[in-house]
Amino acid sequence: MSTHTFAHAEQTLVDAVSVEALMASTHAIAQWVRHSGTEEEAKAFDWIENQLKTYGLDTRRYLHPALVSWPESASLTVIASDGSTLDIPCTTHAFATSTGEGGREGALVYVGRGSHAELMKADVRGKIALVDGIVAPNFNLVVEQSGAIGSVWIAGSRLHERALSPVWGTPTPETAHLLPKTPSVSVIAGEGARIKEAMARGAVRVRLQTAVYQAWRQLPCLIGDLRPGHTEAEADQFVMFSGHVDSWYHGAMDNGTANATMLEVSRLLAQHRDVMRRGLRVAFWSGHSHARYAGSTWYADTFWHDLHDHCVAHVNVDSVGGQGATVLSEGNSMAQLRAFASDAIAQISGQRLSSRRYGRAGDQSFWGHGIPAMLMSLSEQPPENADPVLLALHHQISGGASAGGGLGWWWHTPQDTMDKIDPAFLRRDATIYTLLLYRLCTAPILPLDYVPVVRGLSDVVAEIQAKAGNHFDLLPVTEALAHLDNAVTRLQADIARRDRQDTQDTQDAHRYVAINRGLQQVGHALIPVDYTTSGQFDHDGAVPTRPLPSLQAAATLPAMDAESDAYHFLQTRLVRERNRVVLGIRDATAAIETTFAELASA
Repeated sequence: MSTHTFAHAEQTLVDAVSVEALMASTHAIAQWVRHSGTEEEAKAFDWIENQLKTYGLDTRRYLHPALVSWPESASLTVIASDGSTLDIPCTTHAFATSTGEGGREGALVYVGRGSHAELMKADVRGKIALVDGIVAPNFNLVVEQSGAIGSVWIAGSRLHERALSPVWGTPTPETAHLLPKTPSVSVIAGEGARIKEAMARGAVRVRLQTAVYQAWRQLPCLIGDLRPGHTEAEADQFVMFSGHVDSWYHGAMDNGTANATMLEVSRLLAQHRDVMRRGLRVAFWSGHSHARYAGSTWYADTFWHDLHDHCVAHVNVDSVGGQGATVLSEGNSMAQLRAFASDAIAQISGQRLSSRRYGRAGDQSFWGHGIPAMLMSLSEQPPENADPVLLALHHQISGGASAGGGLGWWWHTPQDTMDKIDPAFLRRDATIYTLLLYRLCTAPILPLDYVPVVRGLSDVVAEIQAKAGNHFDLLPVTEALAHLDNAVTRLQADIARRDRQDTQDTQDAHRYVAINRGLQQVGHALIPVDYTTSGQFDHDGAVPTRPLPSLQAAATLPAMDAESDAYHFLQTRLVRERNRVVLGIRDATAAIETTFAELASA
């Protein structure tokens, strides 16, 4: 752990992070196999809730319905043209289709990595596709839409549990049709080579037999609130710190260490509530692994207005403290929080966050609310420790090349046990989270810098415009962003000046409240247009996304027939999305102007 000079209160916190408590909590939680909505998971929730009450947090426990799934059994038989057979060890996936006792048989066709072009060239209609790579919801959708009746995925050196629903949270009438409709299995690379060898000798058929559990269950959701004790507190505001409890197998790293970190942060901040200006809300989800984030989505929907009005930031934690996890530069963060998060990470580890956009994963169910978010997993393996196939999936999830190598070969396997935890790394990671949460809860002015956000959006718009050419005009967005750039630059300069002055009189406290309210409203306006296509009250799918996603299709117009229906349909959609984006930008600008007016009159 790096040595840095901290303020006295922060030094007290850093010194008080207990590796013994962290390991004891991880061990307690990892004693249970925590499938979503099961009795074993409920025992873990009981234990966690009791700990929160011991620390003095106010707790609430909810139950809500969710569609959950996990694999039960699978077999794969390769049938050669001469009638000989080859049994291949395999596993199936959550939300894949069960075949029933008879199984499903068909001709096997190799389709490379399963791109749309490869699938069309191979013509897999009515056949079973053999695909190189770890299965993921968006990949499986492409295979199904090509007409395949099943799929076999060559996963790399190990098999990792996967959930194939591309629907974020519980499906709705509009999204239920996206649930998988075909059986699928995964095999390791060596078995994939045996299958390819059989195919090289002549045409083969395969028989898949899969059993997948899928049913409605009542899932727990546990909330713990630590109220601020500062005399000038923004008492109705809070920072949300969340992580899932459900697991594949015993899940010591995923997500026992994260739950232990949440408990340790709660324990320590409870001892400093007298200096907290805003509250801490810890949220423990179910349905992360077996219901595609159904727990956090249910909470986001059910308490939408409370979250929108009072939550100033969302910090997520997942799979920390793993053996060999020496890379701390690849954690997720929205741009407005990246410098703030990097400072704490650098103080403890000497590393800083790379400039990487937040990936669409990990209980990020609150983008529609306009809540700034940071982190998920924090520490990763170096790339040389990673299975190349798993590393490719990690890059796909994280939105591009990464200096990290993911969460360890034991991720989503039965080997995710206590021996995979490094106590020193767990304490390091928990200390970073403790500093971040303490600073978010005590800072007079929220550490949100929207200058890099606006500059980044301007670059994105310029890139889309260059690709769209004269087929679509993004000048209204460019002009709106220029006005916002001016406003956020002025606001950030004002905040920096106030930070340097660091006064503590009552009048400044009122000004801090006005600035924080303005920063919150900027997030409400900008984040939904920057991160979502479905807007504030729905949830986009569990697939990769890009900045200003609703405008990205403008780049495809030049390749389309300008006289076609499809071209005009897309033009119409893009005009409406441009209006939505411009309004969000204008609302953000107006929030800042209102803030300056309040400061001038204070």
